Amino acid sequence: MFQKMVHICCIAAHDTSNGAGITHDCIVAHDFGIMAHPVITAITTQSFYNVEKIEPIYPEIVKMQLESIFRNFPIAAIKIGMLYDPETIKAVAGTISQHPDAITIVDPIIKSSGGENLLARKGYNTLKEELLPLANIITPNRNELEQLSEMAINSIDDALKAAQVISSQYKCNVLVKGGHFDGTILEDFLIGNNLKTSVTHERRNYRYNHGSGCTLSTALTCALALGYNNQEALRHAVNYTTKYFDSMNISMFE
Repeated sequence: MFQKMVHICCIAAHDTSNGAGITHDCIVAHDFGIMAHPVITAITTQSFYNVEKIEPIYPEIVKMQLESIFRNFPIAAIKIGMLYDPETIKAVAGTISQHPDAITIVDPIIKSSGGENLLARKGYNTLKEELLPLANIITPNRNELEQLSEMAINSIDDALKAAQVISSQYKCNVLVKGGHFDGTILEDFLIGNNLKTSVTHERRNYRYNHGSGCTLSTALTCALALGYNNQEALRHAVNYTTKYFDSMNISMFE
């Protein structure tokens, strides 16, 4: 049974609210029947609404966690979330570059939804130069899409053009999330070289949506690790994220 298990590596900070971050990644993976091996990059103190404190883990410890995981388990995919500083980014990039067969999904976390910096200013260029070129898929939110493409985004068409710019620059696919734009019917896209696939779904107006981007990118990682193609993986990821937040909002607020 253990030998048949699919293994992924999740690299992220610890979120005390458990709405996002490394423990949440493990929950999502468990729901997909996958074993997630966690690499903790920072300890944060936060609620559903704001980040109070960030304490990075020593980059050498981050590197040692990664090396131990790859030494002992057959990792099918890697999901990367918050890294915070350039030294940590370099430690992660230097290690995962030695494992090109693993599907790599990067959620380029720059700021929290409350506006707090989750990537140190000096880390931004390191992220672009050393980590993003290793990604198979990048999953930015609207603000991150603007920043990485250096384009103003006012519509879904703008977002798709920005995604194409990023895809061309880093030779990867880019997830565009329809929830950042108006409409009762949303469409999420995977954009890349000779790739444009999408999934439509109804908008949900949740009271609680902390970690929705983290959930979607981890679910996408899991679906790809299980062998689904891009279209199927996106559909499974969107469906999982919708059902998860449906259940969370019912259990927490009703």
